[in-house]
Amino acid sequence: MKRDISGLRRVVPCMLLMLLTASCTMKFSKETYGEGKILSVTASVFADSIDNPGVQLVDVRTPDEFAAGNIPGSVNIDVLTDHFGETAATMLDKAYTVAVYCRSGNRSKNAAKTLSMMGYNVVELDGGYIAWVEYHGNGK
Repeated sequence: MKRDISGLRRVVPCMLLMLLTASCTMKFSKETYGEGKILSVTASVFADSIDNPGVQLVDVRTPDEFAAGNIPGSVNIDVLTDHFGETAATMLDKAYTVAVYCRSGNRSKNAAKTLSMMGYNVVELDGGYIAWVEYHGNGK
């Protein structure tokens, strides 16, 4: 007997997308995402994540890059400085998710790992500000 699974093929990807989106909107537990573990997400999922109350949006590029264009609502903490961790510790609240991005995703992955090791729950924009601009235009 042959089963028709064509409807299932459409439902499963939708369910996976909903699950991923829902996981980005929750505060992540330290046990799951602490200790250097991060969640890299697409620009569309990142946009949904930063719309949630309490999410702290951090641009880890240089001040000049930040001034040239950034995601509205973000604060600038340059990951290339020697005091990145200290600055983050004074500006960010560990009770809320931190959403980080850079230009292309390389520096933000390093920043996200550092923040996670410090006990923050972190979501990182895969592809960085370049991916954001491609998806949303210049700014949100």
